[in-house]
Parts: sequence; structure tokens; C-alpha cells
Amino acid sequence: MTAKFIVALAAFYHLMATVAAMMAIFHFARVLRGEESSHPVWRYVFNWGEAHLWISGAILISVGIYLNGLSEYLNNPKLWTKVSLVLLWGLNSWGIRKTIQTASALRRKLMFGISAGCLLYGSFLGVAKPLAYGVLPFPWFLAGFLATIAACTYGVSRLFPLPSTANV
Repeated sequence: MTAKFIVALAAFYHLMATVAAMMAIFHFARVLRGEESSHPVWRYVFNWGEAHLWISGAILISVGIYLNGLSEYLNNPKLWTKVSLVLLWGLNSWGIRKTIQTASALRRKLMFGISAGCLLYGSFLGVAKPLAYGVLPFPWFLAGFLATIAACTYGVSRLFPLPSTANV
């Protein structure tokens, strides 16, 4: 009973961290559109969204292992898709922080598409509880993840077209 209550609290914490991460991506979109170049005070709160996703995710995994056992919990392709997603998103976020001011418009759009795809697919996996524990094999989850990133990157390219060089 206590472990399930901890799962509920951690899930709420994870949801709040997801909202903060979504706001960080929204801010990145504003930067891409040239609407914002500075970091207002509220932006620092959202910067921590990703860190809180890591913390709350670790809590959820720990309690999941406690409730289900290590071998059963780790034998879940959906879990390994989430781990892959979080690692890619973490590397991408690190790249964004290091190169946001110097990256080309094309590279910024690619990074934005990857961030949006990771957040969108991660959110889907978070609510897709019936897909856990072998309903689909890992390659299918991975294919869905890559398709989501491709769709988000395409959407970003359509929303933020590159400046025309003919007018320069």
C-alpha cells in the first residue's frame, strides 16, 4: 500500500516535471522564432524540469523494481525505450545548452525536433501502461520513437522555415 502511494506521488511529481520540460521546449521555440533572447526568471524554473524528470523517473523505476522484482521489471521493452529516449534527450539538451547561440538555424531546428519528439513519445509511453511487459518488442517501440522524432523534426521545419538566401 505504501509503495503504491509512493508511485502515485512520484507520478504526480513526474507530471509536474513534464510540464516544466514542455515549457522549456516552448521557450526554445520562442528563441528559434527570435521572440526571446534573454532568460527571464521563470525560465530558470523550467530549466530544472529535465532534471526533475530524471529524479522522478528514478523514483518510479526504483519503486517499480521493489513492487515487481528486478528481473521482471528490467525485462520490459517499453522501459528500455524510455531509457534510450532519456539518454538521447539528455545528450540533445546538453548540445542545445552548449550551442544555442552558435548553432546554425538548421541545427537548432533539428535539436528542437529531437526535443519535441522525445517529450511527445516519452509522454505517450508514460500513459501507455497496457504496452508494458512484452506486448510489443523493443524494435517496434524504437521504430515508433524514430517516427515521432522524424515527424516532429518535419513539423519544426514547416513551422520555422529557413530564411531565404535570395533576399540577402
